[in-house]
Amino acid sequence: MPRVKATILCVDEHWKDLIERKSLLEKNSFEVLEATGWEESLQLFLDHKVHAVILDYQLSGVNGDAVAAMMKRLKPHIPILLLSAYGPLPEKKLRAVDAFLCKSEGTRRLVSALHDLLEVRSKPFFHRWLEHWKSRNPVVTQ
Repeated sequence: MPRVKATILCVDEHWKDLIERKSLLEKNSFEVLEATGWEESLQLFLDHKVHAVILDYQLSGVNGDAVAAMMKRLKPHIPILLLSAYGPLPEKKLRAVDAFLCKSEGTRRLVSALHDLLEVRSKPFFHRWLEHWKSRNPVVTQ
């Protein structure tokens, strides 16, 4: 039985970057929905079955971390990968996202991070919770 392709919502105001990312993801067997604005992205997020979101930090009118927070309130189980061209962001900007990458890290790293996010989501809830708890409590030994 063939595997269902994961649907990824890509959000970026820069059309060239968005189309390049869409092409890359489709070559790696993903279905891709694209949005050039945060309002459009929220509508697609609500109207479609989305398995993950790749969200640019720099958007007109609102930053990507705020859009991620809105999405997490609507569907907290959907992983969000935040991208930025401006290097590392403060931790408070990353609270609503599951992963962060600098755009300069390259396409291999993007695809790898996306696969990791989707793999983690396929694990049972308790396993994900325990891994998260352990990562927040480094003194705990296994």
